[in-house]
Amino acid sequence: MTDIIAIANPKGGSAKTATAVNLCCALAATRRKVLLVDLDPHCSATVAVGFEHSASDCSIAGVLLGEYVIDDCIKTYTQGHFDVIPGHEDLTAIPVALYQEKDEKLRLKKALSRIARHYDFIILDCPPALNTLTVNALCAANLLIIPMPCEYFAIDSMFSLIALYQELNASGEASIKLLGIVRTLFDETHPLSQQISHELEEQFEGMLFDSIINYNERISESASSGRPIMLYDKSSSGARAYLALAGEFLKKVRDLKE
Repeated sequence: MTDIIAIANPKGGSAKTATAVNLCCALAATRRKVLLVDLDPHCSATVAVGFEHSASDCSIAGVLLGEYVIDDCIKTYTQGHFDVIPGHEDLTAIPVALYQEKDEKLRLKKALSRIARHYDFIILDCPPALNTLTVNALCAANLLIIPMPCEYFAIDSMFSLIALYQELNASGEASIKLLGIVRTLFDETHPLSQQISHELEEQFEGMLFDSIINYNERISESASSGRPIMLYDKSSSGARAYLALAGEFLKKVRDLKE
């Protein structure tokens, strides 16, 4: 069965895109069939794997608006050995365009059902907002990963996201489980990072990934080059951290199914 994973946190700058892109690359390296879907109007994941986004391109925005069939929008990221459905600025129109539509929350789920059988994992890079796009991702996914920056003001946004997916589960519109919280942008030299990491361990015991993504300039550089960190600098600490996260991810998924 295909696992569909929403990578979400309504707080901007939480390393959602870096986590989505690099997790895709690491999983694809294990010969899994992986699809990345860019749901962010900023299209950061699309750019991070070297694709341009233009008005003429088939994108996930066009799929949600009913302008394209999802099968026609899949592109292959040859270097990383995984597929991508690009984002587009038109994603900003989705909340208005789908307002009060009967299938407003389920457009993405219905679209992915056409192609899910071709993949082991489908990873959804969500926008930094609790809007229709994020709701569609939560309704389409069966697993949730929350990248959590080790800084203040980020915990409140995480609680809002948890409340939202629990509400969707209770209504029967979603059936999604929190796989784990990933600490990101961790600076081991900064006392505040260490303090917040410790607080997370106390508040969310059993829900945290052991793998921690340190703040690393090479990860930012890799995104601007259009390559995941494992293809940009495989010896970097960022590459090692995301490989470790992928290994832990596979174990958690396996344990859920046993």
